[in-house]
Amino acid sequence: MTAQSEQFASLKVTGMSCGHCTAQVQAALENLEGVLQAEVSLSEQTASITLEKEVSNDVLTSAVEAAGYQAIAHK
Repeated sequence: MTAQSEQFASLKVTGMSCGHCTAQVQAALENLEGVLQAEVSLSEQTASITLEKEVSNDVLTSAVEAAGYQAIAHK
């Protein structure tokens, strides 16, 4: 895997109020096939995701919503 083949996605995540919340969102995203890493910011209410292959925004937002939070893909 080279850095050139990595893709990136960004989500606005609402409903998080503590470090446990960010850990849940991070785990939900990192458990998806194709996700290399997810960095979740409580203060900014965002998730920055590094992908090894294309993963649709619908899949990403659905994973966050299944964890109990709301997500909107950044364009």
